[in-house]
Formats: sequence, structure tokens, C-alpha cells
Amino acid sequence: MSEILPSASDRQTSISVRAVLIGLLLSITVSFWGQYAADRLGYDPTYAQLPACLILPFLLLVLGPNFLFKSFSRTRGLTRSELIAIFAMGWAASMVPDRAMTRYLMGVVTTPYYFGSSENQWPEKFFEFLPDWLVLGDENGAATGFFEGIGADMPIPWQDWVVPLFWWCSAVAALLWIGTCIIVMLRKQWIEHDRLRFPLGEVALHLTGTADPNMPGQPPFFKTAMFKYGLLVSSLIMIWNTLSYWGAWPHFPIMGPDVTTITIERAFPAIPIRLNLLVLCVSFFANTEILFSVWFFLLLSIIQKGVLARLGFLSTADTIVPGGLVSIQSIGGMIMFVLIGIWMARRHLRDVWHKAIGRPSNLRDEDELISYRTAVFGGIIGALYMVFWLNSAGLSLFITCVFLFLLFVFYLAIARVVAEAGMVMLDLPINAHQFTVGIVGSASMTAPDMTALGLTNAFARNWRTFTMIGPSNIAWLREQIWPGRKHLFRWCATAFGVSTLTSLAYFIVAGYTYGAQNLRTNPGALGTGFYNLIITWMNNATQVSALEISFLASGGVLMILLTLCRYLFYWWPLHPIGLVVVASTPVLGAIFPIFLAWFIQTILLRIGGGKLYRSVQPLFIGLLVGYMLGQGLSFLVDFYWFPDAPHNFEAF
Repeated sequence: MSEILPSASDRQTSISVRAVLIGLLLSITVSFWGQYAADRLGYDPTYAQLPACLILPFLLLVLGPNFLFKSFSRTRGLTRSELIAIFAMGWAASMVPDRAMTRYLMGVVTTPYYFGSSENQWPEKFFEFLPDWLVLGDENGAATGFFEGIGADMPIPWQDWVVPLFWWCSAVAALLWIGTCIIVMLRKQWIEHDRLRFPLGEVALHLTGTADPNMPGQPPFFKTAMFKYGLLVSSLIMIWNTLSYWGAWPHFPIMGPDVTTITIERAFPAIPIRLNLLVLCVSFFANTEILFSVWFFLLLSIIQKGVLARLGFLSTADTIVPGGLVSIQSIGGMIMFVLIGIWMARRHLRDVWHKAIGRPSNLRDEDELISYRTAVFGGIIGALYMVFWLNSAGLSLFITCVFLFLLFVFYLAIARVVAEAGMVMLDLPINAHQFTVGIVGSASMTAPDMTALGLTNAFARNWRTFTMIGPSNIAWLREQIWPGRKHLFRWCATAFGVSTLTSLAYFIVAGYTYGAQNLRTNPGALGTGFYNLIITWMNNATQVSALEISFLASGGVLMILLTLCRYLFYWWPLHPIGLVVVASTPVLGAIFPIFLAWFIQTILLRIGGGKLYRSVQPLFIGLLVGYMLGQGLSFLVDFYWFPDAPHNFEAF
């Protein structure tokens, strides 16, 4: 019993200095390795909601040394509270490198004045509306030098980067601040009333390798036989696959390109079969009701698409939602999903407002990242700043309001789904700026409106950094830190800032050293696609069709019916989340591991109930740890032996 009770150091009022220092060092490592692995080897360690660029450095640089240190001095190692705080800081840092934010941001900032030409029509179509304070100029050769590289004896023109990066970083800070304020206002509703499970946070806790004080008598997962079996199996598979790079033998089919498909009939979309161990291991910690609903709705959507194709129903999906009418229906359901969630939380939000303005309230905000007053009025100030920022960039006030509403609806939907279902691969088929153009119609927009919306590719198309997934899980992890959790938000914000400086600085230096066109992330190709989208909007006046509006509305109606059935009938098997994620291509690609996690968990619960299910959980944590260590081995092998032809280890 004494091993799992919080120690004296766990009861400190603030995060310890050593935890802060280790967390900041971890943040630099997470940012640098995530960016370097993507730029130089083409790896994708930043895509998942619980990314490899966080888990692997934490295991190797924090947890491993801590185990060794504790073997010599059990009283001087890092405590559970410190490990959780360090992981939370690393999680905040992982929201920056490559696909998390940097790749999209730099694609927008660096591209226009280098790639603009009479052939692509950029100069005559939108250069006059392009804010100079948001893009990298080329008067002094800053953009040309970045994409083509400069000599070793030439200095990097840092002065040309200061203005655009300052204003973009201010927008990033405002968006993250607004998201954090929203999470603070909703956290208690999600945890205490809606009973969301937070599978990603649960996995993160187990990765700290410490015992749960709420479950006395149970050893840490890392000390169980199940964990060791899982670690051994996945480690052997990873070693086997890495050694197969020399072609001596075939590999186990769990690599990125390893996918097969099943087709029901020619008119029906193919069902991809891919075994992603990260998805499998995390999905095992989600509720069976949600897992069943996800794969059921995915199969239903495939059937629906096939039937619509057979009947000849087509959609102008290129202007609204890629994926056709079924995807439009899913987005309608997603919007209603968020609105229903806000309606269900109305009494709690009323109490939050009363607490913020000083009226009597039963709510306490000592357990929140920030006070309710700060969250309410700080969120309002942040929103007003984003209105000012977007309007200054050329977006009209009406379009700004529509865009911001849709943006935070999308963000909140993703955060809620991941908090409840743990979808590490979740993405949406449409971005808020594209959906804004689709709903309003490019025919009803001005050229400055479309230009400004094109610039929002830097954050509107990104589902990891700004979607409140990180802040919501960090807020959940904070509850697991015994009183020593003061200033966690401050240090996580600092970790994000340090990670931003590290990632952007490395990216800029790499561009001028090697030429950004030679980096595997290729920001020029990405940015060209962003700005070509503006030309597409300008050259094709569009309006949403009645058929698309009807499918959008039908998605909202279906969501209402699913929600009512779930609350009225205890036996109802379908969760509304299934309709929300059905249009996500990465989720469709993960249908097999999601089904497998549901099947295994269902069998365990039927045979031995919750006790058997909990006893098997360490097996999947062991599989996950071995899988991540295997990614590290693969990176080293590719770095030294296959730098020109790295292997696609993971795909979603």
C-alpha cells in the first residue's frame, strides 16, 4: 500500500524545478526530432494525436533513465506527478513540429513571391490583396535563398522573417488561448457529467510506468507479465521488420505501405485492410459501444455511397465536401453533434458565467488550468483579436464571423471525439475555410475575402494543434497529478513556445542550408496547392446546391435521432460519434484495427467481465512500447544505411 500512495514530494504545491527543466529539454528534443525526421528522412512522426515524436523521446530520455536511477536510489527518482507533468509539457511541444503546425504555416509564409508567375496567375489575381506583413518577401532574396539555399559564407536574412512570423505567432497564440478557455469552461461537464473516458490520457498515464493511486494493490503496468509479453512480441516483430530492409526475408505486414482492399462491387468504394499497431493499442482503451459504432457506420457509408452511385446521384463535392453526398451528410451531423453538446452543457455554462462575473455559484475552479473568469473574458478578448487579425488580413466582417464559427465548431467536434473515442488518426474531409467558401459560395465573395481565406490554410486545415485535443488531455492529466500541479498551464505554454522556436529555427536554417526544395517536406509544393486554391475559387463562381443542402440537413436530423435514441433506450447500440467520423479517410483506413480492438474487448468482457479486460490492458501498452522502440530502431537504420530511400514505417 505504501508504494502507491502519493509521497511527500507528490504533495508539493508547485511543479518541481527538476520536472520543469526535464520537461523543457524534452520539448526541445520532441520539436527537433519531429522536424528533422520529417525534413531529412521523410518520416511522419508528428501526424498522430499521440505522436511518436513524443512517446519515443519520453521512453528513451525520461522513463528509461528514471528506471535506472530508481534501481540505485528508490527515493530520488522522478515521482508520478513529475512524470505526468513532464509528459504534459512534451505533449504541448509535440503540437508544433512538421504536420502539427510548422509544415502548413511555412508553406503559406514562404511560397507566394517565389512561385508566383504569369502562368499560375497569382500576381494578377491576388498579389494586390496579399498582406505583406504575413508573407516572406523576396526583395532581398529571402524567399529565393530559402528555397534554393545560400552559400555557407552568406548570412541568413533573419530580419525578413521577423514581421511575418511575429504576426502569425500572435494568431497561433490567440487560437490556442481561445481553445484553452473553451476547454476550461467545458472540462467539468465532459468529465463529471458526460463521463468521457479520455483514452489518450489513459494511455499516457500508463506510459509513465507508475502505479495508479486510485487502484491500490495493483502494480504498475510495466511490472506485469502481460506487459512483458506484449513488449517482447512487438519488439521482435519490429526488429524482424527492420532487418528485412536488406531484403533477406519478408516483413510482417504492419508497415505503412502494407494495405489490401476488399471490394463489395465495382460501384462501391473499397474497404482498406491495414494493421496499424498504434491505432489498435489505443483503441483498446475506448468503449466497445463507440468502437462498434465507428466500424458499423463506416461500412454503412460504403454501402450508401455505392447505392447512390448506382442511382446516379452526383454532388458538386469539390466545392463543399470531398467525398460526395455521404461526406456532406456526416459534416451536417458533426455540426449538430457540437450544438447538441453545447445545449446539454447549458446549465453548466450558465454556472460558469455566474462564477466568472462574481455571482453565487457552486462551481469551484481551483482544479482548472485557469480560473473561469480568466477563461470567459480571456476567451472573448482572444476572439476579438482574431476578428481584428482576420479583418486586417482582408476578410470582411461577415465572412470572418462565419469562418470563426465554423472553425471552432470543427475544432470542438474533433476535441470531443478524441476525448471520448481516442481516435489517434482523426482528420476531417473538409477544412473550415473551404467549407466557408462552399456554404457562402465563391460567387458571393470578394477577391480579398478569398485571398484571406487562402492564407488561413496555415491553421484552418490543421486538426492537431488548434483543435483543443492537446489542452483537453493536458487538463485531464492535471487531475491525475496529486496536489503538485500548480502552474502546469504556464509551463505547458512555455514548452509550446520553446518548441515553436526550435521547429521554426531549424526549418529556416535547413532551408537556407540545403534548399527547402530539397527537403522531403517540400513546403513549396504544399504552399503552391494552398495558393492555387485561391485561383480555383476566383475562376469558378460557385453556389451550394439544393441537393447538398438537403444532405447537410439530413445529417443534422440523423444526429438528433441518434442522440434521442441513445438517451431514451438503454439497449440502443449506436453512438453518435460513428456518424461524425464516417467521412474521415484516415479513420476508414483504420477500420480493421478498430474492428479488431472492438472484437477482442467484447470477447474479454463476455468471458471475464471488467476484471479480465483490465488484466489484459498491460499487454496492449507493452505492444505499444515495443512498437515505438521499433520506430526508433528503424529511424537509426534508415539514417545510417538508407538515407536516400527511407522506409515508410507508419501510415494512416
